[in-house]
Amino acid sequence: MAVGIGFLLLFGGQGLLFIRANSPTYDEAAELSAGYSYLLTRDFRLNQEHPPFIKELTALSVYVCYHLPFEPDPRLWENADEWRIGQHFLYHSSIPADHILAAGRMANLFLGSALVGLVGWWAYRLWGTSAAMVAMGLTALDPNVVAAACVVKNDLGAALFAALTLYLFWEFLVRPAGWLVVATGLSFGLALGSKYSLVLVGVILGVVGGSELLSGGTLPLAGPTPRPPQQGIGRRVGEATATALLICSIALGVILALYCFQGFSAWWAGLQMVQRHLAEGHPAFLLGEYSAQGWWYYFLVAFLMKTPLGSLLLIVAALLLAGRGQPLQRREAMVLLVPALLFFVATAHSRINIGLRHLLPVYPFLYVCAARVATLRCRQGWLAPLLLSLAVAATGFSSLRVAPHQLAYFNELVGGPAEGYRYLSDSNVDWGQDLQAVKRYMEREGLAMIYVSYFGSALPSYYGIPYQYVPSPGEPWAERSTEVLPPGFKREMLAISVTNLQGVWFDDKQLYHWLDSRRPVEKIGYSIFVYDLTGDAEAHLRLAELYLHMGPQRLVEPELQKVLALDPFNAQARQLLATSQRRFDPQ
Repeated sequence: MAVGIGFLLLFGGQGLLFIRANSPTYDEAAELSAGYSYLLTRDFRLNQEHPPFIKELTALSVYVCYHLPFEPDPRLWENADEWRIGQHFLYHSSIPADHILAAGRMANLFLGSALVGLVGWWAYRLWGTSAAMVAMGLTALDPNVVAAACVVKNDLGAALFAALTLYLFWEFLVRPAGWLVVATGLSFGLALGSKYSLVLVGVILGVVGGSELLSGGTLPLAGPTPRPPQQGIGRRVGEATATALLICSIALGVILALYCFQGFSAWWAGLQMVQRHLAEGHPAFLLGEYSAQGWWYYFLVAFLMKTPLGSLLLIVAALLLAGRGQPLQRREAMVLLVPALLFFVATAHSRINIGLRHLLPVYPFLYVCAARVATLRCRQGWLAPLLLSLAVAATGFSSLRVAPHQLAYFNELVGGPAEGYRYLSDSNVDWGQDLQAVKRYMEREGLAMIYVSYFGSALPSYYGIPYQYVPSPGEPWAERSTEVLPPGFKREMLAISVTNLQGVWFDDKQLYHWLDSRRPVEKIGYSIFVYDLTGDAEAHLRLAELYLHMGPQRLVEPELQKVLALDPFNAQARQLLATSQRRFDPQ
């Protein structure tokens, strides 16, 4: 018990450090304000691509803490501009943005703690106390789980309610009871109200239930009653159908409640948006390659790179030694391995390859399964517990040493988080989370101003960062500084997000490859690299070319003047200056 409580406290402590250290990630302002709008207006026009439950829960935390009004610009509201509304809600409320964000994130951290407890309890029900401690340790120390639990996003909630639904259904299979059918339906409804991909949970329930029927089992709606030893298949199918209908009916009722009993149109519209997104694809980066259509092996590679090696070792050991210790029985294999397998198969067909977080639901099932290793015994009684403890300790060491930057975690197989940007992008590495750390870097280095190319939705101005904008794949709502870093600065530094450095969102993927020949002087939280451009005429020439082709045009000449101050006879700079002046001469 004490060890389990310790793991819960450790998980919470990691979460608090993460919440304090990390800036808003790309989607948080939009999703938090969307959830807030649902609560106060019962209008679901914002952020329809995700179901409402997790957004409502995180927004409820903000409302309980601060009772903020929701007064969006009527034009933005009419156009359902979730991004501008989100920025205004977060950065122009009477409460500091960090406080608002922390309140929303804390609600998700609570769900994360519930997931740690659920995984431990399930392992305990299956294989005893030692297995429960292993399962809780692997979950509480997993950097992907920690990161997902500390941002306003639905990935952690999806993992929790997928696992909870299958756990309750497993309990029903072991000891049939009507209340477990109801609980399964409620959990399934919350799953469908958390993330559209959890429609797959319905398929999984069908597969697990079908396996139970084929093996001679029953799914009685009313719970255990005296029955003849051999029931006909027709009766068993009828009982299973009634159970399935009740689970689905309750789940649909939950969805109706989450949408304030306004019908299913909003949920259905969101599902169609997701289907269109899947059909269109999404810009992605993997192992130095680019694609908008994804790779079938993307999530498998990401899983192998971003799961701690100690955890991977225990998962593999549990599978290879399935017949040792307490054997993995058919029913347990169905509720633990089939969900993980089907999620892997489903993501292999996804064209949205932007983060391992989309595969997060596999972790509870795999960690419960891995905990079975605690039932293995060796001739030397001390050896098995020692090896088990070392594996969990390896996971802990690998994870805790990168705190509070768990979002950018990579295991030692690929060189750790410092090398992760070479293999993956987006929310695997850089989700805009390290902006406030740029300010701390500037204060430490005594920098009054800096060049910034930022991938994210946070506002540099909110953190007091004086900067010159460098071309970024920003949307119209992204902040662009109007300031110019004047000539003569003692140190001219460029802070650039690695997603921009990789060129994922640019038509020209080589846009910033001229920085490859330069060594970053600092890596801020693994997601923002800092380069020293002081006295570097070629770097300023490159910046001028970027401004000339991508804007803002008014920054072309200041950069070219810096080039000419360093290299007065630079013919390319003089030619670009003449081109710029002709192009923008008001005459």
